[in-house]
Amino acid sequence: MVGNFKYFVFILLHITLFSCQNKKEKSKLGKELISENLPILLDNLDYFKVSGTPHLSAGIYQYVGEVKSDQTMVIEKFQNRFNLNNEKIFNGPIKIGKIPQKIGNHSVFLNTENAFGKRSDIINISFVNFIISENNQYASIEVIKSLGSGAKFEIYYFKQNNGKWIFVGKEVIGVG
Repeated sequence: MVGNFKYFVFILLHITLFSCQNKKEKSKLGKELISENLPILLDNLDYFKVSGTPHLSAGIYQYVGEVKSDQTMVIEKFQNRFNLNNEKIFNGPIKIGKIPQKIGNHSVFLNTENAFGKRSDIINISFVNFIISENNQYASIEVIKSLGSGAKFEIYYFKQNNGKWIFVGKEVIGVG
């Protein structure tokens, strides 16, 4: 009986360690995807151009989060795009560290305090619902860009090629 318990504890410990290692790897891949492709993820910021505000800045929320109401649709679109099954939202910690100071005509800053307000001169950007395939070859991320009461919801798709994330397309899923 004691021998069976040892095997059970060993297997449980092995599964736990493998799961933590897998989460760290996927978190690292998520950080790489965002940092390598930030100019792509922040395209079309001029959509929010307001005549009274000539210089809009973009504030990026520091952590990749989840929007539960979009998850089923985002997963389905990801699976259809890459002909995959059984993929799900990665809910491990992904923290964005470095960003450029400017993209296009917009200054960019990292929001480390989650102090987004409805200011008329800052486009609030959130990365949510990150999906990465089991084999780490395909990924998607939902990007929410908002200014005041307007918002744009987009899914960006990527494929890994020779250790680099290559942008393969995007889809607008909502404008408000």
